[in-house]
Amino acid sequence: MYLRTSLAKSPGGSPGAAAPKEPNVTIFAADDVAVWPLRDDGSVNMLGSFVMKPNARMYTFYSTKSKTSAPFEAEGEEDNITYKQSFVGEYPGDDLPVNEFIANWTGVNAIIIYGSCADSFRKVVGTKCAPVQLKATGKDDNEGRAKTLTFEQYAKSRFLPGHYTGALIYAEPFPATSAVFAINETNGNHYQLPSMAVTDDIEPSALDLPVGQIVTLIGGGGAAPATLAQGTAGAADILLVAGSTWTALQGASISLRVFNAGAKKYLIEVSRS
Repeated sequence: MYLRTSLAKSPGGSPGAAAPKEPNVTIFAADDVAVWPLRDDGSVNMLGSFVMKPNARMYTFYSTKSKTSAPFEAEGEEDNITYKQSFVGEYPGDDLPVNEFIANWTGVNAIIIYGSCADSFRKVVGTKCAPVQLKATGKDDNEGRAKTLTFEQYAKSRFLPGHYTGALIYAEPFPATSAVFAINETNGNHYQLPSMAVTDDIEPSALDLPVGQIVTLIGGGGAAPATLAQGTAGAADILLVAGSTWTALQGASISLRVFNAGAKKYLIEVSRS
């Protein structure tokens, strides 16, 4: 439950200064998401990572830093207020790829994730029930050529853009062939567990990801799915909510945050489905 608190000035000498945006913006179709990260009691911070459906992934597009903005505004009257999220980026030029991008993303329910050089999190524009859609405009005159890519919500939502620290998924999950596998930067942040006829304990044989990153395990099911229990498991100590064992049923997922305490490595549960 969210407890109301006072709102003090943000730290730093000029907290309201502009935050330079990362030029590569992430986009994906809402219909391609298998599991949506939940928001905590504060309704903004998103727990865990997105899990994409089989053969689906996220994509990126370039946006000129100084031309990127992500405003939101309130709509409605007393006792009927909602928020409208949007994202505006500018792509320089008029080449074939940007025109094909516009043609093929128009009419698609989408989600945008963008970051800045001032924050330790990214922001998510659009929600499961109120995704955004592209409305593009083109400029081709004596001043230059560019495409303005505006993504807007049409469904009303009570949510502000989410704060996201989960993984960005640009490839298929790493296919683990057994319940014992290495978690590292080569294999990525998402792991597809195998279907199992004989159950086994999930154990990371190695854990070599930076502190704070989120690892997501996706269940493979089978007659006797693998299980993840609290305690020491291979290269890490596993800490689960209420110590409750997770079973790798087909399509189930669990997200865990990497944490180090000296030489000790931990995987701490953030969310599960």
